[in-house]
Amino acid sequence: MYHLKDNGQYEAIDLIKIKNEMKQAEQRTMTVYIGQEKLQTRLIIEKVPQPIADEKRRKLKTDKQNKRKSLSKERLELCDLNVYITNTTEQQLPLAQVREYYSLRWQIEIIFKAWKSVYNIDKVKKMKIQRFKCIFYSTLILILLTTQILNYYKVHLYKTTKEELSEFKMFKALKSILKEFKNAVRKTNQEIIEFLDLLQTMVPITCVKQEKKGRKTPYNIIKVTLA
Repeated sequence: MYHLKDNGQYEAIDLIKIKNEMKQAEQRTMTVYIGQEKLQTRLIIEKVPQPIADEKRRKLKTDKQNKRKSLSKERLELCDLNVYITNTTEQQLPLAQVREYYSLRWQIEIIFKAWKSVYNIDKVKKMKIQRFKCIFYSTLILILLTTQILNYYKVHLYKTTKEELSEFKMFKALKSILKEFKNAVRKTNQEIIEFLDLLQTMVPITCVKQEKKGRKTPYNIIKVTLA
């Protein structure tokens, strides 16, 4: 990551130096260039309050993966900053909205988290490759079907109650009635309709996303209108 000097030469960005010059809660925007092609982008740096920085350091030190490797002094110092890179302009994505939009990436992480913690797609016992393929592809099919159902009820819930569905809660709810789901798929259309009716009763009770005080939900952030 580089910035362009007055003499036309590229110089590497020193985030530690910038951090030491900044005050808490201060934000800075810079034009920087990344990659061998020197792609022009916008760098946004925010110095977070000390309690937040300390909590980020604590999480780094206690993370299971990080315990296997030594954390550099520089990596720990950078916990004082939130750093974002975007190719959007200030008009397209104002500085005040950058952090909120960045938080939307967690929606993708939730899907992968559900695959791992609900459907255990990452846990494989020693077995023959043929059996592994059967289990793996059947799990992917199940994930595909449950995702389609989730997307339907996500739209339905918002249209009827203006509430947001929790993807993770929905995955867990579907797994809790997996036996009924399998039976419905194997039988008649009427069985499928009865299963969907069961879900329609469960969703508003067990799968609504709880709003946290002071935080916007994804729909609040992107102001989506579902038709």
